[in-house]
Amino acid sequence: MNSPESYETVPYPDFVHPRTNPDSIAAMAQLFGAVPPSPHREQCRVLELGCGQGGNLISLASLFPDSQFSGDDLSPGHMAAGQATIAQLGFKNIQLRQGDLSEFPGDAMGSSRDLTYDYILVHGVYSWVPESVRQHVLRICDDHLSPHGVALISYNTLPGWHAKGMVRELIQFHAANHPGEPLQMIREAKRFVADLAESVPESSGYGKLLREQFQGLCQSDESYLFHEQFEAVNEPRYFSQFINEISTASLRFICESSFAFVPSQSPGIQRRLIAMPMVEREQTIDFLCNRTFRQSLICRADSSAPIGESPDSDSITDLFLSTEVSCFDEAGQPLPNTPPDSEMRITNPDGASATLRSATTKAAILHLSQIRPTSKSFSQIWQHVLTTIPNCEDSNATRTLLREELMQLAQVSMVRFATGPLPLTHIVSAQPKSSPLARWQAARGPVVTSQLHQAIRLDAATREMISLCDGFNDHDAIIDGMLRFVSRDGVSLQHEGAAVTDPDLLRSLVAEKVPANLRNLAEMGFLMG
Repeated sequence: MNSPESYETVPYPDFVHPRTNPDSIAAMAQLFGAVPPSPHREQCRVLELGCGQGGNLISLASLFPDSQFSGDDLSPGHMAAGQATIAQLGFKNIQLRQGDLSEFPGDAMGSSRDLTYDYILVHGVYSWVPESVRQHVLRICDDHLSPHGVALISYNTLPGWHAKGMVRELIQFHAANHPGEPLQMIREAKRFVADLAESVPESSGYGKLLREQFQGLCQSDESYLFHEQFEAVNEPRYFSQFINEISTASLRFICESSFAFVPSQSPGIQRRLIAMPMVEREQTIDFLCNRTFRQSLICRADSSAPIGESPDSDSITDLFLSTEVSCFDEAGQPLPNTPPDSEMRITNPDGASATLRSATTKAAILHLSQIRPTSKSFSQIWQHVLTTIPNCEDSNATRTLLREELMQLAQVSMVRFATGPLPLTHIVSAQPKSSPLARWQAARGPVVTSQLHQAIRLDAATREMISLCDGFNDHDAIIDGMLRFVSRDGVSLQHEGAAVTDPDLLRSLVAEKVPANLRNLAEMGFLMG
């Protein structure tokens, strides 16, 4: 197994992984016929293997205080950092254990099959450990998943990792000949890849590949890159191989943790995909996408749930929906409260767009857009549609059409599903409140975790506002706090091209900005309901 010393020398970044949210996992699994417990309605037990410093698990413990969270990691330094954070936050529903994954559960976590979990999270582990440990990870899932439990396992995939693997070999070759301090080796290796890329014509396939891989290196955290490139084991696999591995361990594939983007398909490929069984179809989609990474949801093979090979839009009836899209009319103007009679264009934060024509779907998406990032149940959305569209037919056929179109939008990242109402609000109250975790993080660094289980890098002023949103400060107190921030940190506000020195004008300008900034916090998912 990879040495713990490397993680003491270069701690792994304390990332938050949005797709590990048990609520998101449960919703996706439910679409395919599984029946996992909802963390909104039940006291779930969640285990994360290879939890690092615990940042991902701590965020989940904050979101679901009635559930219990356990983390396991090899690094003593990771565990000490995570336990210190938990102690400072005062969380009682999370525990971390330092130990070798191959020895799990060990005495500290309970005995063999007596300890079961509704969710087991294995993110950033499976491809990075020896075969014996991979088999043990699967045994843990088989032994410790509850009857309707779900495990998420992430892993590097082929064919996409062939190119990444080539660059990993280049980097390791360079580092072997130019050893040094860990992060300095990464920086030197990136310069080496850059020099190679600049020396190969961009018009060639190899030159394009090197440039794409170099861009990926530049966009990645250096500590992450160190472990990605230099750990002894990093073994990608084909999806079909993974299916064989979990089947041997008495486990069963449900679906991916999110819908995959599938590029335009030729008529021939479309015909082939329709006729293929699930494993062959999924593997072929990986060939189409040149996929590099999967986050697969699995359950015990003896689960009684009727797992399907495709998502069932009827399942949306029992789910909550949200969206991040903005809505526009045909002329590109933002829409008011009423959907247009003509086409409606929607765009998500990634720049993807779609055109809606169905009246019911336009009404549903416009409503969700106006209350983003909060969620509504399908029944609540349907009632809104009935009251918005004159003479809308309240029939099974009309509801079915809406569910089918919402499913299609989810498959292109325009709609998200949850099993319960998200713990946030789109309305700025008289005494706005951010989470204790967000306030704690805002006081300590630039990255703050939202109620959407997303880590966001923020500027100092935004972090100060999050700290002031404690549920007690009203808007005047928040304005006072931001004035203190401006004075304390020497921030210079400009008005009509000149620095503001007049105290009354300064307060007026700050007071003018605070409402809009609070609305932005709500839209980013930082304000609690």
